[in-house]
Amino acid sequence: MPRRSWHLPNLTNRTDCKVVALVDPQKKPGLKGCMSHTNLLEGLEQVSDKVGKAKTYQNVEEMLADASLPKLDGLLCAAPHAAHCAIGKVALEAGLHVLMEKPFTTDVAEARALLDLSRSRPQQALVLNNTANWQPGTRAAVDIVSSGKLGELKHVSCVFAAPLGWLFEGKQHANWTKVEGSMCGNGFGWGQFSHTFAWVYRVTSLTPSSVYCVSSTSSETGADLYDAVVVTCTNGCTISASGVGTCPDIGSKVVAHWLFGTEGMLTYSGLVGSDNVEHEAGGAQSVPIGLAHSRPHLEYWLNDSAHTVGPPVEFEHLDQGGTGPGSMDAWVDACHGKEYFVGAGALEGLKAVATIDAMYRSALSGKPEAVSDPCN
Repeated sequence: MPRRSWHLPNLTNRTDCKVVALVDPQKKPGLKGCMSHTNLLEGLEQVSDKVGKAKTYQNVEEMLADASLPKLDGLLCAAPHAAHCAIGKVALEAGLHVLMEKPFTTDVAEARALLDLSRSRPQQALVLNNTANWQPGTRAAVDIVSSGKLGELKHVSCVFAAPLGWLFEGKQHANWTKVEGSMCGNGFGWGQFSHTFAWVYRVTSLTPSSVYCVSSTSSETGADLYDAVVVTCTNGCTISASGVGTCPDIGSKVVAHWLFGTEGMLTYSGLVGSDNVEHEAGGAQSVPIGLAHSRPHLEYWLNDSAHTVGPPVEFEHLDQGGTGPGSMDAWVDACHGKEYFVGAGALEGLKAVATIDAMYRSALSGKPEAVSDPCN
């Protein structure tokens, strides 16, 4: 787990779990991979003090070998992208339930390996922290599509814009911009588009076949900042996805998803963030005219003129004052042996990873690239 994260405050607010161990190879504070604009990360011992003197380790293997620890039920992996596979593999083989930060991995073969391993251990949870996928509106969208109300899906249109220029153009944030291992690029694709594709693939059950992408990158870091992506799926349905990493900071990200089928269409769009309640004009969270009262929600229309407004959808859960997003609830429920909804699992993770991998390869080659895994 990281020294400072979105997850530790949520975990310490819960009464149904206890943090007993922290893992980080760096004992001292530093800036590498930091999600803060200016502040140094806290040292591992300082974080331990805040979560009830949890024991600290420099790697997962060291933690698992410590017989003095109480029996562990789960592991939350919020390490840098490239470390996800190794940590996930060790945790699953140790019998733990895993909550994995997005992206699932940055390597298609690693994503496939984790999917296959998780399928061989169906009694264990492997869930991804794509928090939108557990929202009531998302679950309703899954039911609408799977019930056939929209007919056969023909086209999906997505826009995701985030005010993250400070992250993707900040040279100190190497984990979010540096190309490592099998990666053909790094930036908005791995850092944010993994949310979009995990949502689309969970709601639609589509499977990517080929990807064409045009990207614009930062002159400072080389990270992709603007992506125009067309995904062709195995059934012929197309996905048009636009990614923007440096939109104006209005206190929220912007999301617009549209699904078009032979019998109707479904949408969910608006401003997203931890404070995505309705914004009052002129208030502390005021936004430009036309964007006020734009909390994302589900809405669909059918060819027979039926129109339904569904529940809200929070695309990212960033509130550290509560007990965490639905992904964390599912993971904790799994640790307690309870039933849980899989909003984003290893299959959605593989599909997202395979799509983004092909996206970066296409941006380099200038032509459509086949997805390198059947994603089944």
